[in-house]
Amino acid sequence: MAVADAALYLRPETLEEAFNALEAGVVPVAGGTDVILHAPAGTRTLLDLSSLSLDYVRGETGFGVGAMTTLTEMLEHPGLAAHLDGVLAQTLHHVGTSLLRNVATIGGHLARGRLSDIVPTLLAMDATVTVFDGTKRTMPLATFYADGVNRERLLLTEIGIPEAEPGTAAGFLKLSRTFFDLALLNCACSVRLEDGRVAACRVVVGETPALGASVPAAEELLTGGPLDDDTIAAAAAATAESTEFGSDSRASAEYRTALAVVAVRRVLDDIRRRLEERR
Repeated sequence: MAVADAALYLRPETLEEAFNALEAGVVPVAGGTDVILHAPAGTRTLLDLSSLSLDYVRGETGFGVGAMTTLTEMLEHPGLAAHLDGVLAQTLHHVGTSLLRNVATIGGHLARGRLSDIVPTLLAMDATVTVFDGTKRTMPLATFYADGVNRERLLLTEIGIPEAEPGTAAGFLKLSRTFFDLALLNCACSVRLEDGRVAACRVVVGETPALGASVPAAEELLTGGPLDDDTIAAAAAATAESTEFGSDSRASAEYRTALAVVAVRRVLDDIRRRLEERR
């Protein structure tokens, strides 16, 4: 497939053709909800990814989600809706409106690399991404952002959601002015208990930091001990003390710091309650 400056719309049939067009500077389009608003200056040609067979959800306990899968398709998938007590479905309900979710794709959402309620939950679930840049490679979603891979010329093809180990629960909380508004701050956590003690956990806060940042100080405090009032309070305090929050027109850094304490405590309290109900 030749790429010509005069072209307005390309629809490749293979990943190789799509990547060649991407290398030539053509702007990729998934659902189009973000490109419509934030198309790079000088955009003349768009790369339609809809013919690449990337709209699927595979698996029963762990899942592979094609990058062109819409947020609504994920939200309505029975396996994803039940996974970890439905934390991903709960998160997706907070993303825009139903009309936007009908069009927006998970790959496009992650590739844009800014402002997300979904990224913190996927980070807490230890999600992976598979990308294509001539060859396929898979990496943790955290690496995709931390190492700047998301800024390279590549195609995101699949999101991997690992099987949940026994004794694991996860939760999400969005703090915003209205249900559909961008979050002032969001939080996602996962906890795995063994013999009444925290064997593994993830504590992630997002929006400012823009995408989501793990909080190692909080995770270290939780690991090895019981998930009780004292450790939850300590983890919430450690999140506020060790995370650098920013200010914008919606909220100050000081306010977000206070929100982080509330969010981490609420999410961990909810996880503890659900784990206790399973006993």
